[in-house]
Amino acid sequence: MKRVFIFGYYGFKNAGDDAMLESIINSIKKIRSDVNISVLTYNAKYTKTTHKVGVISRSKIFEIVSAIKNCDLLISGGGSLLQDVTSSRSLIFYLGLIFMAKLFGKKVMFYGNGYGPVNKKFNKLLIKSLVSKVDLITLRDDISREELYNLGIIDNVEVTADPTFTMKSCDSNRLDEIFSIEKIPADKELVGVSIRRWKDDKKIKETIASAIDHISELGANVVLIPMKYPDDLDFSIEVKEMCKTKPFIIEDYYKPEEILGIISKMTMLVGIRLHSLIFAAIENVPMVAIEYDPKVKGFIDLVNQESVGDIGELDSINLCLSIDKVYHNRESYKKVLISKKPLLEEKARKTANMAVELLYSE
Repeated sequence: MKRVFIFGYYGFKNAGDDAMLESIINSIKKIRSDVNISVLTYNAKYTKTTHKVGVISRSKIFEIVSAIKNCDLLISGGGSLLQDVTSSRSLIFYLGLIFMAKLFGKKVMFYGNGYGPVNKKFNKLLIKSLVSKVDLITLRDDISREELYNLGIIDNVEVTADPTFTMKSCDSNRLDEIFSIEKIPADKELVGVSIRRWKDDKKIKETIASAIDHISELGANVVLIPMKYPDDLDFSIEVKEMCKTKPFIIEDYYKPEEILGIISKMTMLVGIRLHSLIFAAIENVPMVAIEYDPKVKGFIDLVNQESVGDIGELDSINLCLSIDKVYHNRESYKKVLISKKPLLEEKARKTANMAVELLYSE
């Protein structure tokens, strides 16, 4: 039996990361159900219960070494893991896993990853020396490929798609149950808003609150949809308190496929977090992005949707103008998404096929 060990930002109740992991597991298992998959996680109990796989805690160094030594393929499981915006510590940790795998003669794959931003020269040198040894690099956007090319990493690199494009939402009965629990009425159109904290919280909260009030004036109900629990929920509550109108908030924690289902019911979505936008694209929901990271711009360019630009320059007038543009032309934006989706799904499935092919290659 072949063994796969997946690492990533798992166990933090982040719907985007959980969605990537679930999609990778399901896509590989769909091709080869006999593959043994284990996952590196911050919260072993949560990940084991949620994804039904073997788990290794990030704090158990000897178990991590053993898992890498005994695996046939080490997978970097989606997301922009190699970045030093927050700190260099996680970047060095992930590079250490790759170094260890190569030390043991193991195959390594990047599975639909993003890359960057990486700003420190030393970190770039580390990445170049180690990532150039990776057997297969699949990326989710052209910006990531260009960044790796600039480092001189050219071989075995292919742009596919984010792993979550293979994901399906929960069934309609469960969705009805969720909307009943959250007391969200069906008397008006729904506009989703998915936000996160950033550097200038006060300005962002004021701007988002103003935009929510504007959406209400268009005749729609606003639903705040947290992607990371409880961080985004707390921030959403703070924003709600600043609104003149009363938006709804998804208050309970839900699985990724349930959040995907919730977003499917939206007329449009205003999002900061990347996977709120990816979920919208999966369900053909037109969107307005607020760019807190280059990966958001990369995705919005890919699916030809509207962006209000960099979060640091966010202002109420431009945000409301972008919302108006998408809201009043939503059918046109939806048609674009419908045309883009089949290829992205196909590319996401291709990544799984490439992973299995690498796993069983001599």
